[in-house]
Amino acid sequence: MRIIKTLLLSLLAFTTLVRADEALMPYVLAYSAKGDAVAETNKVRDKLTTAGFNVVGSYVPYPGATVLAVTSEAMRQAASKDRTGGFGAVEHVAITEAEGGLQVSYLNPGYLYAANRMAANPAALTAALKATLGAEKTFGASKGLTPKQLINYNYMMGMEHFDDYYKLGNYKSYEEAVKAVEANLAKGVAGTAQVYKVELPVVQQTVFGVSFAGVGNKNANDKHMMFDTVEPNYALKTTAYMPYQIVVSGNEVLAQHMRYRMAVWHPELTMGTFGKLMSSPGAIEEVLREVAGGKKAASRF
Repeated sequence: MRIIKTLLLSLLAFTTLVRADEALMPYVLAYSAKGDAVAETNKVRDKLTTAGFNVVGSYVPYPGATVLAVTSEAMRQAASKDRTGGFGAVEHVAITEAEGGLQVSYLNPGYLYAANRMAANPAALTAALKATLGAEKTFGASKGLTPKQLINYNYMMGMEHFDDYYKLGNYKSYEEAVKAVEANLAKGVAGTAQVYKVELPVVQQTVFGVSFAGVGNKNANDKHMMFDTVEPNYALKTTAYMPYQIVVSGNEVLAQHMRYRMAVWHPELTMGTFGKLMSSPGAIEEVLREVAGGKKAASRF
């Protein structure tokens, strides 16, 4: 009953701001362009900074793709309203070489907030990104998903929901947990690297963006999961899905389960494609557990 009550409250809070029947797409194509990817990335960075956003990190998951991690005081305040709002505290803006040109895209704020059960109003962030970068079209699904569907989303029966987290470790304090994760990312354990760190001290949350570009296990490697497996299904690329996130919430270290996170951001991915990623959920958990300093998880595959 407690879980049902929580879901109903989350849905009520969000749908007072966005219609429960409004279909949302996962991604926004800001615009397409021609030219040099590095120069375009610098233009995008300058636009975001001028508009008052904080670019807190960037990385290249594989050649031809760059992701800028973006936040703001308003986004941090919005994320601080929820126990695990850190998952929605950062926007990902992607510059991807595709179809003979460049695609500049980002996570749809309304979808980001609903998929992470955030009560905050996404309207201001949506408007700010549209004004700063543009919003040529939304994409990532044929019909999209409503906030009501996203609140309790799972790809199919038996697959994980939002709160079926990887529980990666527990520490004596929030500060100790943050320090452990940051230290392991600095060491590059398992081939990882820190893309960004955003703190929400009022609610004792810190979100880390984690690069898997250098991970040796191909089942957890960014290029294998995205460029080799997922992206061939999309003319408009879903690069902004990356990087993966770890959230320290209190003394716990959490991450969204790959079978939830990949599915909610790619809701129409075929079972055939998911089959090619069958070993990825276990591989990702193992890598993230090393980053969190927890014990190695037993493989489910």
